[in-house]
Amino acid sequence: MFQKIRPIFLFKILLLPLVIYLGTCTPQKSGWQGSVEVVDGVRIIKNPSSPLHPELKIIFEEDLTIGVEDGDEHYMFGDQVFLNVDKEGHIYVTVGERKTIRRYDPAGKFIQSLGGPGQGPGEFQDISVVRFDTEGDIYLNDTKQQRLSFLSREGQHIRGIKFPSLFEKVVLNSQGLYIARYVDNVELGKGKKWDYVYGLFDDQFRLKAEFLRLSQGVDLKSKNGQDALAEMFADSLSRSAFVPVVNYVLDDMDNIYFGYPVSDKYEIRVYSPEGKLTNLIQRDHEPIAITRKHKACFEQNQSGLMQTKTGALDPSLRQKVYALVEYPEYLPAFERFILMENGWLLVVVESAQSGGRSTLVDIFSKEGEYLAQFETDIATDWLCFQNGKAYAVAAVDDYKYIKRYNFSILGYTESGN
Repeated sequence: MFQKIRPIFLFKILLLPLVIYLGTCTPQKSGWQGSVEVVDGVRIIKNPSSPLHPELKIIFEEDLTIGVEDGDEHYMFGDQVFLNVDKEGHIYVTVGERKTIRRYDPAGKFIQSLGGPGQGPGEFQDISVVRFDTEGDIYLNDTKQQRLSFLSREGQHIRGIKFPSLFEKVVLNSQGLYIARYVDNVELGKGKKWDYVYGLFDDQFRLKAEFLRLSQGVDLKSKNGQDALAEMFADSLSRSAFVPVVNYVLDDMDNIYFGYPVSDKYEIRVYSPEGKLTNLIQRDHEPIAITRKHKACFEQNQSGLMQTKTGALDPSLRQKVYALVEYPEYLPAFERFILMENGWLLVVVESAQSGGRSTLVDIFSKEGEYLAQFETDIATDWLCFQNGKAYAVAAVDDYKYIKRYNFSILGYTESGN
């Protein structure tokens, strides 16, 4: 004989799935139209295409310029220039062509050169941006020598770590683990194939967590004649034209922000210091179509790289090369991102360098909420924030300069009002 079910008990049964669902979601903040859900322990922040604070923007005001067109060579930079700043405001400029690092005081005065070309301790055959370890010393990645070199901030060689294979774009966290790109599965034949593996590696360079694997390939068939030379250059440019660039940065807690911005997927992943995926920051967006202006800007930026042993390509051959270049239909979802000192994520969507009228920037809060989008005219190459100021490498009339900016945030308060 069936027992009659009381209405209050039936109500509780029907309510249970709703309680379970709501338990996996974070309540929306007032005005924010996104959503947050937890799936398999990963917090997914889904942002709409419109920002929470459309009036918010960052105003930059130039505070310092380092660089000259002619004169003291300590203030002249080549094409390959990287930038970083320590907590005391000293500026470290990597000059790739000279395999050196130039150190400037907070007023922009040259202090000394570090490193130099060579194979000995503290010398480089290839050189990276300066990074800082937990002791405040600097380290640089030399891919040609497969070595990580540690120097004091005054330039004294401390130690070197030899990699067993090709590790690139190395970032060291406070636990002595490496975030890096590793070359794997190399195959040679009629063509060359390999995988780029991005991940977290232990102190013995063993892979602990794989973030991304990208298959690569190059056709090694021999080519002869001017048409073949044009095809060779065009193939190389086609592989680099508006391709997504992998970005990763560490926050103060060793969390890893990682992004591979394919055109149809605006997403930034956040991994724990141990390499576990914890957050996905997503935003609805419409891919930006590549225009003739984008292509012209790309060609202008690449013209200096199109060199042979006998010099630059003649105009007719250069024209033939660009006629053969194959461009994708859309720009990547974004170009790069930078962590600000307040925990915000500044995402460069489209820069003037890639053909935009100015640089288009998105801002996300520390919680991953899409706060704002605005345009700015400042350079964003190697943009970084330190001591309440912003720093970048700027190109003016084909010359490189180091710029420092004061900045202020308009249209926003801590309460979000």
